[in-house]
Amino acid sequence: MKTMLEMTCPKCGANLSAETDRDAIFCIHCGVKILLNDENTYTIRNVDEAKIKQAETDHIIRIKQIEMAEKRAEATQRNLKLKVIISLSLAIVGIFMMVIGGMAGQASGDPDSGFYMLTLIGFFPLMGAAYIWLNSKKEDDGNDYGDMVRVPSAVDSFQSKNHAVIVSIFKAAGFKNVQCIPLNDLTIGILKKPGMVESISINGNEITSSGKKFPSSASVVISYHSFANR
Repeated sequence: MKTMLEMTCPKCGANLSAETDRDAIFCIHCGVKILLNDENTYTIRNVDEAKIKQAETDHIIRIKQIEMAEKRAEATQRNLKLKVIISLSLAIVGIFMMVIGGMAGQASGDPDSGFYMLTLIGFFPLMGAAYIWLNSKKEDDGNDYGDMVRVPSAVDSFQSKNHAVIVSIFKAAGFKNVQCIPLNDLTIGILKKPGMVESISINGNEITSSGKKFPSSASVVISYHSFANR
């Protein structure tokens, strides 16, 4: 037969009872969790729900960041393979045209032979192959990897969203320094709802659309509507 432990809730003072073989119970009156050390002692475990929720949110954001990084890496590999195939094809075509044109021109014995024009045309595919890799280098210099991240597309309609949602979106995109500023501008909150975003700035520059890239440490300031003195 199980024995019962009689106790008083350390927080609200309510009379409680619990089986002695249990490690913890919850007060049915105030909801506090009580850790049972032995049959005579017990302690309260204060749980910071806000910190737990923030930890859960940070975990979700981190997973999202990892997923985005993996997708970017996969896209980069696909683009690299495509560039290699296209550039090699252009180079082969260009070299083939130059060789054939030169050989045919020499065989004709005519220095003004139209075959030499084929040699000249062969330069264009080669130039195209070179352009692909030069342009690829420019893209790599300004991509989202390293310390540069892109303003997320959700910013395009930010004024219809809650500031907490926008904060999560920016953090998921890779921005590390995101803060919110309440405007304390509402008295009724009918036309403009409390919590709705009014403006977004990055390093002092107002942002109205997505796509632009900034350092991940850039200062993101999100101002939102709120009731005065609240």
